[in-house]
Amino acid sequence: MWTNLTDEQQEWLDIANGVAAKLKTADRSFDKEARFTEENFELIREAGLLKLAVPKEYGGLAPAAGNAHLGCYIVSEAIARACSTTGWNLIIHYHQCGAVARLGNEEQKARILGDVAKNGVLMGSLGSEVNHQETVHGKDTKTKLFFNAGMEPVEGGFRANASKHFCSNGPVAKYLLYWSIAPGSETSREGLTLSIVEAPTEGLSFSENGWDKITGLRGTVSWSATLKDVFIPWKNVLGEPADFITKDPYTLELSQGFHLIGCANGAFDCVIDTLQKRPFLRSEEGLMVEVGDMAAQLQSAAGSALYATRLWEAEDWGNAALASLAAHHTAREVALHVATKAYDIIGTRALMETLPLELFWRDIRAASLHTRDSQLVKLLADATVDGDYQPKQKYGDVAGAKTWADLGLGPKTAEAV
Repeated sequence: MWTNLTDEQQEWLDIANGVAAKLKTADRSFDKEARFTEENFELIREAGLLKLAVPKEYGGLAPAAGNAHLGCYIVSEAIARACSTTGWNLIIHYHQCGAVARLGNEEQKARILGDVAKNGVLMGSLGSEVNHQETVHGKDTKTKLFFNAGMEPVEGGFRANASKHFCSNGPVAKYLLYWSIAPGSETSREGLTLSIVEAPTEGLSFSENGWDKITGLRGTVSWSATLKDVFIPWKNVLGEPADFITKDPYTLELSQGFHLIGCANGAFDCVIDTLQKRPFLRSEEGLMVEVGDMAAQLQSAAGSALYATRLWEAEDWGNAALASLAAHHTAREVALHVATKAYDIIGTRALMETLPLELFWRDIRAASLHTRDSQLVKLLADATVDGDYQPKQKYGDVAGAKTWADLGLGPKTAEAV
């Protein structure tokens, strides 16, 4: 599927495919028990793939951009093709590594990413504040995304009190990316700040919060987190307020697109396996037309994702971000179609646990809901008409970003604003 790879990229992909072959026969009890895919990650760790998002300067295998390179994408696609849940966990780890690689200072990158490269520790997220057990909307609706969690200035850093949800990799990660609003700021575009919470730490606790009842991505252990007077030292604050919006061009949509493509290919593998074992089905012309259509759609999704990747590599940030929205939408629609249509082609055997199709279908459905597709497509439409798009436009207008100096704060002094 992926062409014109460098020798290095091909080597990573070969390693990932070797790991994926083992995942296909691995015990899937993690899904039934809603526990982390630790056995699968041990294989990934042993293969050295956890450090694929760590820049080479800090002991990893990546360029300076961290996870924003084709090597990470095709490896996560290969892993997702074998196990959709493990693939999701991997892109979460990669994305947090990438944020530190692009926003952290030299000491932070050496300390945190060096630990990932040397010891194979995991990274996770403390981002979302959408509580899936609540039905009342309590957010500011003026922008697409907003974070209410704050940071109270104290001597040597900040005190964090917050409730977070959908914290993928949270209970099993050593380093957690905490998303908050800098004191003295009111919106994400003014002061969205990323910091590192190192686990375990006093005041940080996790709760399943009904995650064992979730339909898909159960093995991501995306539990809810409570931060009660958690101390965040200055050494764990990544850059200036709003750096993530104003300086970091990378967005999550493209890596999620590659994950969805991997999941779709995994579902399609179930179809191909069935046709090879039951060749008489190929006499049904209508059925084979559907198979050909699925293959064509998978190619279109892969092509769109590869096109967006090339734009990122060319540092054409606006067009790359816009292309990533299109690639994510295409991957989403193709994955949903392929996984659903696979049931019709395979028939009742698709309902049996001897095939992993049900897991792919449930995880695709869950992953497709991470960001409301209509919002992304509306951004795509507006940008297409306007002829301009900023990589972090979904967080609102980037004008008005503040610095720590503007807020009267800094690593040497943390008086209240």
